[in-house]
Amino acid sequence: MSQIPKIFFVGGFLGAGKTTAIQALAKLYTRKGLKAAAITNDQAMGLVDTIYLCKAGIPSAEVAGSCFCCNFNGLATAINHSIATAAPDIILAEPVGSCTDIVATVIRPMRSLMRDKVDVLAYNVLVEPDRWVELADQSTSWSMKFLFDKQIEEADFIVLTKLDTLAPGRAKELLEQLAHQNPESKVLGISALTGTGMEEWLNLVQTTPPGEHWLREIDYQKYAEAEAEMGWLNGQVAMKFPAPVDGKTMSAHLAEKIAQGIGRRNGKIGHLKLLVVGPTGSVKVGVTQVEERPALDGTFTAVTPSLEVTVNVRATLSPGDLAAIIHEALDYFKEFEYAEVDISAINTFRPGAPNPTYRYGDSAH
Repeated sequence: MSQIPKIFFVGGFLGAGKTTAIQALAKLYTRKGLKAAAITNDQAMGLVDTIYLCKAGIPSAEVAGSCFCCNFNGLATAINHSIATAAPDIILAEPVGSCTDIVATVIRPMRSLMRDKVDVLAYNVLVEPDRWVELADQSTSWSMKFLFDKQIEEADFIVLTKLDTLAPGRAKELLEQLAHQNPESKVLGISALTGTGMEEWLNLVQTTPPGEHWLREIDYQKYAEAEAEMGWLNGQVAMKFPAPVDGKTMSAHLAEKIAQGIGRRNGKIGHLKLLVVGPTGSVKVGVTQVEERPALDGTFTAVTPSLEVTVNVRATLSPGDLAAIIHEALDYFKEFEYAEVDISAINTFRPGAPNPTYRYGDSAH
């Protein structure tokens, strides 16, 4: 590698499609003869995204236990480790989906403190179409709208994802809304699954100098209250069946049962992700709205006698409610599918108040 690697931050709200986009970007770089690595981020260990990217063959590190902004030194360590072990040309970094103020607390400090280690590209915030419709509504009472709006405000590029789920006219309408409301940012659309818009996005980010869209004003008390509205759950579960089952059907069914449990308690889903692995294949399952059908990525080549499940849930419920929902869903499989269920880990919590390591604002650095 003749020069320092570039770092490409892929931000955005919970469920925006960041991990799928990172996998697609890594494939694009590979086709260009460049080596990509990834760094994921979560408030606790056991992140679906990290396992998923590793299974896709992308060298991946995880900053766990706090967000990038509150653990800048942990992020720096992960970058140094990635450079030393994977020698990447590009590092694709995914901040926690409930975090904002990334430019002032991560990107600007990195450009100053790590300029000899990495070249930081323009900042990208991914927006999922249904979430845009939900949170662009000024009447919404969900406090996470505050974080969603702040994320978009600091973006160099606002990237509307999942174009494959939209009619062309609807995609054009949403892109125009985003551009009209955010005239200082560049707006484009992609589908990471079909590849639509991916090459254009990558080329634009590589050739566009980063802007200065750091947040001049942000209320950290409001930020903390918005994050604390969400309960978080990370878990590991093993399931064995008396006869082999269709892994894809069982994975979707488990996600549906969890989403139904959230709905019965009048909760909103930030994201619900499962990574389900068996002897004959694996799938990643995603749900971002209580009423939506799970989106599945992956396959099983044959029926399977057992499944290993990594569960990540972020929803507007208490940690205790989230744990109860997981147990209820698994009880269903024990009762009606006669499955043996072994829960090896359930970790539930609410994020603590953000306390950034650095914040580079007006003063020169």
